[in-house]
This record gives sequence, C-alpha cells and structure tokens, in this order.
Amino acid sequence: MAHYTGINQEVHNYMTHDIPNSLKSNSSAQAMKTRNRVFQVSSTSQSQSSGGVILFNVAPSNFSISRGTMALKCRVTVTGTGLVGGATTAVGFQGCGAIASANNVPAAGNGYSWMNRITVYGSNSAVLEQVNYLNDNMNLLLQHNSSPQYLTFDAQILAGVNATFIYPTATTAIVDLVIPLPLSIFNSSTQDFPAFLLSAPLTIQIDLASVGRALYRGSAATITDYNVEKTFLIFQACELPASYVEAERAAVKSSPYIMNITNSLNVQVPAAILSSYTLGLNCSSLRAVFVLPSNGSSYSSATQLQYIRDTADAPNGAAYTGVGGSNAIVFVDGNQINSAIYDSPAMIFQGLKTALHHNLQASVLQPSCATAATFLSQFYAIGWDLTSFSDEGSLFAGTACTNLNLQLSNYAQSNAGANLVTLLACYDVLVCFEADGTIQTKR
Repeated sequence: MAHYTGINQEVHNYMTHDIPNSLKSNSSAQAMKTRNRVFQVSSTSQSQSSGGVILFNVAPSNFSISRGTMALKCRVTVTGTGLVGGATTAVGFQGCGAIASANNVPAAGNGYSWMNRITVYGSNSAVLEQVNYLNDNMNLLLQHNSSPQYLTFDAQILAGVNATFIYPTATTAIVDLVIPLPLSIFNSSTQDFPAFLLSAPLTIQIDLASVGRALYRGSAATITDYNVEKTFLIFQACELPASYVEAERAAVKSSPYIMNITNSLNVQVPAAILSSYTLGLNCSSLRAVFVLPSNGSSYSSATQLQYIRDTADAPNGAAYTGVGGSNAIVFVDGNQINSAIYDSPAMIFQGLKTALHHNLQASVLQPSCATAATFLSQFYAIGWDLTSFSDEGSLFAGTACTNLNLQLSNYAQSNAGANLVTLLACYDVLVCFEADGTIQTKR
C-alpha cells in the first residue's frame, strides 16, 4: 500500500526575515485615467398616484455605475382634508415605533413604505432583480440592522424616517426625499455595474403601494390619495477609456462578464399558514430566511402598521404563547436544518443576529427600536442563517435549496392567525453579461 514518506516540517513566518513594508518602494499599479460624473435621469412616467408605476431607463454608455450611489429623488404629496399638522391632524409614512404626540408620525415610519415592488429589467425584458414587498424588506433592515444614530440623522434626512411633512394648505402635505435604492445589482460589495456592456437600455420599475400601506394619519385628518412626483434617478458613474471598453467587449466573446448579487424572494401570508409552509425556491445558494410579523390582517391609514409579534407578552417571566414558546424549524428539501427552539426573546435575538451578520450586512446587529427593553417586549423578526461559509471571497456559499419548508408551531396562538406575515428568503444570483448583449441570471 502506498503511503506518505516525506518529512513533516513546518516553517512559520516568525522564523523568517523580511523587509517591513514601510521601507519598501510602493509597487501598486496606477489606476487608469477616468472621469467621474454624477447623472440625474428623469422618469418616463412623470407623477404617479397609489397603485401606479414609475419607470426609469438607463441607456448603454461608456461608463460603469459606481456601487452604492444609486438613489431616487422625489417629492411625496398627500392630498386630503384637515391636514394641518399636530397630534390629530398630521400624516406620516407607515412604520414601527411609538407615535410622537407632537407630529403624529411613527418613529420608524419611512419613505420606503410607498414602494411595494422594485424590478430591474435587462434586454428583451429579462428580469435581473426583483424585490416584492420592498417596504417590508426595508423595515426589516432599518429596524434590525441599522443603528439608532443612522435613523436619527442620515435616514431622517434622506429616506424620511420619522419625517415631518410640510403643510402648504389644509388639503396638502409634502415631503422631499432622496432614497438610496436597495438594489443588490447596484450595491455589490466588490463591483460597479458595467453599463458599457449593455446592448439595450436598463429599465427600473417601481410599483407604488396603496394609501393604507404607505401612509398613517391622525384621527382628525383624511387622506384622499398621494402622488410621487418630480422623480429623478441619481447615480455616480465612472467614464472609462474607449480602449478599455473595447477590450472588455471583446473579452466577453470568449467568456461572460460575471457579477454576483444577493436577491430575495418575498411573500406575504396569514400567520396561521406558517404552521407548515413550503416555498419553492430552486436556488443553488440560500443565504438566510426571515419572518417579519405584523399587527394586522389588512392595511389602513387610520391604524399604525407595526412589525411586532405580540405586545402583551411580558419580556421576562410570563409564558411565551406565541413564537417565543414554540418550535421554529426549517427544512431544506426534506432535511431539517434548524431545530433551535425560540423560547425566549434572547434566543430570537441570537438567531436573528446570526442570520443578519452573515448575509445582508457585515456588521453586528444593533436593533434600532430605541432600547433593549423595547426589543425584549416586542422582539420583531425571526431569522435563520443558512450560509455554509462566511468567506466574502467565495461565491454561492449558502445552502442549495429546491423547496423550503417552515414549521412554526403555536405561532398563531398569541399573534392572531389572520395577521399578515412577510417571509423573506435571501439567495445568491450570478448575473452574466453575454457576447450578444443579453444578460442571463443563474441562481
């Protein structure tokens, strides 16, 4: 039998000598010469009311769109009666958090509430990325994976978190926003979007939510409708040398240009269904699964939409009769992946922290629901981590999944079974730019 006969010898770095980098000549290559520009693209659909659609076209050009710079500039105008501002006569965006008596605005109400869905189309109307229930998706992140300081300053100015509307008349309320667009294709951690490889304009479509889903009003105010107007797409682009663009276009003839993004499949169901719910994913790399409960079975601008399971459950001591005292099991293609029992707010926090840290944002979870006591009494979302490797240098590091099955026993015992629950499944996608100008997605 063959066997290993070599000498087992290890050499560690501390045993060798090297010249410190501070004494060496800089060997970094120079960046190629480019020009940076900021673009403002107007919408092709002008002003849109609830249920409408906002469209943008991004034409092919010799530039790449700098990651993390895509934003939507707009004005939201609410029409109704008795809109004066104050405890009972104000309007605000739907969202979590306490209602401030001064302006009657939910503390975590935000400008994403009017975005029901966002879709990116490539050539031949191929869907490159689509996020259903974008408003719920962003409430999950804003509430659970951003700091209170961010919500108080940056997000309040840009995304309308806890924003106070301006009231020109008793029938009109307005607020101006510049909302960072949460599209993975424009927020890659490693790559800019190669607009120079497009063969046809890229289309971004935003579907507007209903009035009840988007807005909250005081008891003495009424809302007729709202309009999203003066809409512009803002992004920063790097104009590239013609020689580089031609070289890249020639290179894709032999092998496609690859981008990796993280997409999500979001569905909304009544809470009672989650006692055993199967979702067909057919993906090669499932990163995480989240469940975001709400406090109602429908939307109404007269009722604040809160992402809470049950405010009646005491934080420490009383029996947890809802999700806190039940099994929360995940099956992937019949194999049980998670058997942890979420029998306390601390256990819920631990599972959610792991799922968020490994997937949606590489930072430590810091709930932005003001205090630990608030989290303990309400403990919003549930999360399961399905990532096999947390190495950012690896693609498709999640779990292969054809069918996902969730089993939350006794979930509807405390939180009414008819209440709406949003299920979010995050998975990896490869975007391939082909030689003929088409863009393929592989998940």
